[in-house]
Amino acid sequence: MSKGLYIHIPFCKTLCSYCDFPKIIAKEENHINYISKLLEEIDSYNNELNNISSVYFGGGTPNSISLSLLEKVFIRVKNILANSSENSIELNPELITEELCDLLLKYNINRVSIGVQTINQKEIKLLNRHHSKELVIEKIELLRKKNITNINCDFIFGIPGQNINDIYQDLKFIEELKLPHISYYSLILEAKTVLEYKIKKKEISILDDDIVADMYELIVKRLKSLGYHHYEVSNFSYNGYEAKHNMLYWNCDEYIGIGAGACGYINDKRYQNHRIINQYLNDFLEEEEIISINEKKKEYFLLGLRMLDGVSIKKYKEKFKSDPFKDFNISSLIDKGLLEIDNDYLRIPEDKIFIANLVFEEFVGD
Repeated sequence: MSKGLYIHIPFCKTLCSYCDFPKIIAKEENHINYISKLLEEIDSYNNELNNISSVYFGGGTPNSISLSLLEKVFIRVKNILANSSENSIELNPELITEELCDLLLKYNINRVSIGVQTINQKEIKLLNRHHSKELVIEKIELLRKKNITNINCDFIFGIPGQNINDIYQDLKFIEELKLPHISYYSLILEAKTVLEYKIKKKEISILDDDIVADMYELIVKRLKSLGYHHYEVSNFSYNGYEAKHNMLYWNCDEYIGIGAGACGYINDKRYQNHRIINQYLNDFLEEEEIISINEKKKEYFLLGLRMLDGVSIKKYKEKFKSDPFKDFNISSLIDKGLLEIDNDYLRIPEDKIFIANLVFEEFVGD
């Protein structure tokens, strides 16, 4: 069975005000020490690094380290990159260069994901991002000139101070870009972030839930009208450009996670690496656990129902030798209109996707 490989590079030039991912601003010496340990961890998985169908370099900001260090990582997994079908890397637009593009092409990195979030300069400043609309256009043109065309852009809605007109402007920009994939996330207020601090100090305020719901409805309607397939709660693509690596997660397939804060799921075990870099440099692993059959069943629904197609009843029965209607209170969710049956699939109706948490509650806890 094929599996995914995730490699985490936790360094950033600056810290976004909303982000709680494992990341740090560090000097070149820290980069060197970290990459050395990262390569050591890659080597420790030598027997497991087979049948890899997709590789994802995430962060942090992978292109915030030197190209020579980044290439060291690519070299260590070059045989995997040569044979996997999708190799993605997250990029900040202001750090995209011609030299970087050449390096990506050299090692078959065939998909890039650019953190845009919004083109509204006031909101960009609030998020502590460092690009402009014009810069994003310039860098996408460079990627396309280099024949890197499988491009995703991340956007965020529900930013404090944002309004419906701002969403219209971002959507108009997306229409102009004509990118094959868009990820559009609702802002989540994470603990111990700058944004949370500003809200607690009442410098800014979170948006009303109804306004955020209206934003989501507009985003879905507009992107679908532009020919995008709404295939997962926050993800939209042209036909055939769905994110293969993320599909592994949503299908509960195996993946290996490497780097500080990375997690993995392999051989019925889930593991988590140390998030703090100094701890990671001493020992990769923070914890691991065996996933019980009941947990697997819950996760199969929790992740599978994020996809608009939903969960195949037939596949569930084949995988678990069990009936989902006996394992969970599916009938009650159907009666409430929170789930529906479409041929073989159980899915959340599209007009209920934004309140999907009401469905997910059935699959968490004891």
